[in-house]
Formats: sequence, C-alpha cells, structure tokens
Amino acid sequence: MASQKTQQKNPLDEIEEYAGYRLLSFEQEGKLLRELEGKLELNQNEKEKRKIVERAIGELFEVSEAQGRKIAGDILGVSELGGLLGDAEIEDVIINGTRPIYIYIAGKGMEKTDYAISSAKELDLLAWKLCVISGKKFDNGVKDFRLPTGERVNITPSPMGRHITIRKFKTRPMSVIDLIDNGTLDYDLAALLWIYTEGLGAKPANMLIGGMPGAGKTTLLNALFSFFPPKERIVAVEDTMELNTELRGNCARLETSEELGMKELVKNSLRMRPDRIIVGEVRGEEAKDLLTAMNIGKICMGTLHASTPREMITRLENKPMDVPRDIIPLIDVFLVVKLLSNGKRVLSHVSETGGMDGKVLLSDLYVYDPKNSKAALHHASVMFRDKLAEAAGINPMKLMDEYERRTKVLRMLHKSGARTMEEISEFCERYYADPEGETKKLASVVGAGAGPAARK
Repeated sequence: MASQKTQQKNPLDEIEEYAGYRLLSFEQEGKLLRELEGKLELNQNEKEKRKIVERAIGELFEVSEAQGRKIAGDILGVSELGGLLGDAEIEDVIINGTRPIYIYIAGKGMEKTDYAISSAKELDLLAWKLCVISGKKFDNGVKDFRLPTGERVNITPSPMGRHITIRKFKTRPMSVIDLIDNGTLDYDLAALLWIYTEGLGAKPANMLIGGMPGAGKTTLLNALFSFFPPKERIVAVEDTMELNTELRGNCARLETSEELGMKELVKNSLRMRPDRIIVGEVRGEEAKDLLTAMNIGKICMGTLHASTPREMITRLENKPMDVPRDIIPLIDVFLVVKLLSNGKRVLSHVSETGGMDGKVLLSDLYVYDPKNSKAALHHASVMFRDKLAEAAGINPMKLMDEYERRTKVLRMLHKSGARTMEEISEFCERYYADPEGETKKLASVVGAGAGPAARK
C-alpha cells in the first residue's frame, strides 16, 4: 500500500494497518477462498458464516483459536478496505486496478486517496473474497451483486486490472423527513408524494422516478415505503438488492440471476398476488410487462435513467423497452431527481400524464428553479387529482383539504422529533385508521393547529 501523506487519522489508516498484520500469505488466502466457495450464502446470519469460515481455517492451517477468529474477521469484514465501508460520509469506494483508490463523499464529491491495492494478485484476491462472502461465483466476467452488509459491488475486468466499485447504503435508510432536511424536497412536495403513494386507499399513483446515476432515485423510492398502506402485499424486483424493505412484513424480494432475468421476474410477480410491484431499475423488455401489470390494476413503481419526464417517455417508447405509446399514460406520475454540482440532490420535476394527442401529454406541476435551489410550482394537480377524487368518491376540493392537512401533519411530525422510516411508517398506519384523531393528537404534542376542517 502507498504510505499516508499526513498524520491525521482517517478510515484509510486501517488499510495500512491491515497490511502489517496479515496472518495469511496471498497463497494461503487463495487456498482458503477456494475452500469456502459455494459454502457461504447471502441469507446466512453472521454467526453461521463465521462458524463455516473458522472451521475451514482450522482444517487448512495450524493456527491458534484467537488467530482463527482474527482471520475469519478479516475475511468476512474485508479488512483490506479498512474503515472505508464503515465511514458514514463515504458513498462510493472506487478501485481502479492498482492505481489510487477514490472515494465519493456526500456533499463533497469525488476525492483521491493516498492508497492503492499493492499488486494485481492482491486485487484479484480482494475481488475473489467479495464474491465468496456474498455467495457468488468468481470468474473473469462482469459481476454485480450485494455484500452481506448491504453494499452494492460491481467488478469489471480490464487489461489494466479489475475495476471494483462499491456503492454503500446507509444503515438507517433516509426517510422523507431526512429528505426535507437535506433540501431534496419540501413539505408541500412531500405531502403530494404521500397522496400519490397512498392514494387515499382508493387509487395510488403508478410512478416512475427518473434521474442520472447517483442522483438519488433509489433513496427517494425507498423513503416512499413509509407511506405504503400497511396491509399491502409488495413484490420488489431488482438486479441487485438495494431497497430496504425491513419494515414491510408482506414483501417478496426478487433478484435477477443468470437463469432468471428481469422480464421473467416481473412477469412472474403477477402470479404472487401483489398489490404493488416495484422494479428497482426499468431498462429493458420488462417495461412492457410492468405496463401490463398497471393495465390490470396493479400499483407499479420503479426507477429509470433519464434526466427529464419527456426523456423518460422517449426511453420507454424506444428499444430495448418498446412500450406502445398509447399505454404510457397508464403511468400517472413522472418524478425526476437531480444531483447538482455542489453535491446536493433535489427533486427537479413532478409531471402528471394527461392522455394522448399524437404524443403523450404531460402537465409539469413542479420544475427545478436554480435561483431558489428548489422545485417551483408551475401548475396545480388536475389530471390525477380528478381521477383520485372520483375513485375515492369525494369532491376535488375535499382532496385539496386533505393535501393541506398532510402538509401540516408532516411539519408537526418533524417538529415532534419523528425522523426514522419506522417512526413515520407507524404514524401513517395510525393516521390511515383515524386521520382526524391522529392529527389532533399530534397537534397536542407539538402545540400546533389541527389543520383545515374537512369540507362536507
């Protein structure tokens, strides 16, 4: 490893320390990894994995019990990367062969470190280890998978050595309140998303979230989980598991494999009695199956790489998705998140579909205003508001009252100290059962008004 240039302690110090106390040679570590191949699985708990690794170490090497535990910890904890995976500020760890490691820090951007993997052999061992502890086969192909601790790993071979990109996900997923705090959206937008997501129990919106890589599409999608009605059956389909679904008891999580692609899994999800289907990233032929699911009444959500709602529609219409233009209006709402040059993420577009007139019509409700660094209101919701009011059997003005109340509820919820997805989910479950009662209780806690009176 390269030496550190400054004396200031940082997570990278542990990389250099690891190099000094490596208990196994590269050859011995390779022997151990070969022994462990196929024995570790993602669904095993930490205790099970450690037992398997320690048993293999005891069978292969003459080491003390303490040394065995230490080696097992290094293998399962990927000690070559030191504190990088444990640093909450670091979002991505980027290893370009044996050149210096780069990290992406939230709010700061990309930074070059003073460290590098020392040799091609060590780099291969690191890639091999990441595959083995995740239950994946190691070979010279492109690998995209999730670590047991949740990080997403991409390994790509090249003549210059393997490129390894590790995207970290927060141990505590960001909630809607967190997104309000960091400026991604405001209370008005959050209340609108709440209405879209829950649909007054009558007609939740079919939504796609667009944005470029790293813009925060999955983060926003995950935050909306708190608004899901508690009795919904959810099927989530992903190439690599990124969504945090721990709060959803009745949720099936599906991941693509060499045998089963996204198209097959989305089509199969219809046989799993879902209320809501979520596709982590829509990119191919599965788009048509997702629209088919919408057409038969399933609630569908997903993400898609695009920088505007119109660009999202263009991608859907063309190869490899090839969605017929006349069924695209089944998608009620297009959202776009944007990563600004200063590292801030914002919800930059909220658009509703408005039928067809030669092309798919869009009504832009919110568009990002760079002067105020936030999305500015262009038009009030009309298209989806009227559809939702009809489905819920209420007049549109009463729906607007509910929107105003939820805006105030979110302010009070924030003021009350609620922050986590779990706290917000629990409140929403109570709110759906008794909106007026829960609003009054919350108002009494924070000393605020109880919101607008509902119109008859």
